[in-house]
Amino acid sequence: MVALFITLDMFEIGRHHLNINGYLTLLKLQHDEEGKTFPYVPDENSITNLLERRMIRWDDENKKYFLDVEGKKVFDPGEDLFEEFFAIFPNAVDTGFGKRAISAKDPNSISGKNTHDIWRRVTKNKPNLQGKIIDGLKRELEHRRANNSMAYLQGIDTWLRQATWEKWEDIPDKKVSTGYTKL
Repeated sequence: MVALFITLDMFEIGRHHLNINGYLTLLKLQHDEEGKTFPYVPDENSITNLLERRMIRWDDENKKYFLDVEGKKVFDPGEDLFEEFFAIFPNAVDTGFGKRAISAKDPNSISGKNTHDIWRRVTKNKPNLQGKIIDGLKRELEHRRANNSMAYLQGIDTWLRQATWEKWEDIPDKKVSTGYTKL
């Protein structure tokens, strides 16, 4: 038996005025278009609602539903912020024994393209996530520089795969006053 785990952003789903069944129906159709399987059977009410809202369309020739322009907008991340992310992430860190490479210098290198593939997989279907990732990276870099712990920064691919930005979401910015003075 295989398990499928999906993380859903309820605010993003609500922003498109969808209920969970409508969103899962769109997700199922997107997977179908990509030739992937998705274990969900859409209900008739969701299909009717999405047809009325022009988020899906029926194709008589193929005898199946497809995402329409409005439906594709739900999964379109808009602008790809990978270049900004890649530019912020350090290429190497000082370990005390020398330098340790943690990312490629060129985003168009083989390693850079592999990182971009990971970026696409991580941010797919989550349009607001790209900004959160960059904010988390900036916050981690700020704290590591302030604490002289840059040597412990993960490699760029590991950093993305392990969703490291989530660990830094609740850490306050150093720029924000903490109400105490470091002695």
